[in-house]
Amino acid sequence: MLSEKMLMDLGKMLGRQFTIYAEALKASLAEEANIPLNDFKALEYIMEFDALPTGQLAHLMDLSASGVSALINRLEHRGYITRGRHPLDKRVIALHPVMDKCREVLAVKERAINQAINTAANQNPAQLIAMYDFLVDSMSTFRQNTKAWLDAKALVPRSS
Repeated sequence: MLSEKMLMDLGKMLGRQFTIYAEALKASLAEEANIPLNDFKALEYIMEFDALPTGQLAHLMDLSASGVSALINRLEHRGYITRGRHPLDKRVIALHPVMDKCREVLAVKERAINQAINTAANQNPAQLIAMYDFLVDSMSTFRQNTKAWLDAKALVPRSS
């Protein structure tokens, strides 16, 4: 049975500390990939939510229409994304990753993640398995909640 202190610590670690260190890692990975941090974050959203409407990207990034337009132009100019019509509503412009180009960015990220996973696997494989089980069980809920939040703000739902 988990104590109340353990639950509070877990909440603090997941809710604040993990997020902070993940953001710091993201900043170092963006630097290594030679991409501005906001562009790196936007590219992560676009890769995760293929056919991401431009308005939803603006909402996720907390950017104005002109700010997100400049960001999209930079990513498109560097060949990371393309614009196209949304599959569910042709009036909406959606952003799609160009995976051949995005693989360069993913390779930088995967090296850092693999290093951390290998360290954890060598120290305590049972804990890594428990973490894997937790993430597998939780990821679909995280994704569904995020999609619902985006859909509540969108003209076009994420799926039919």
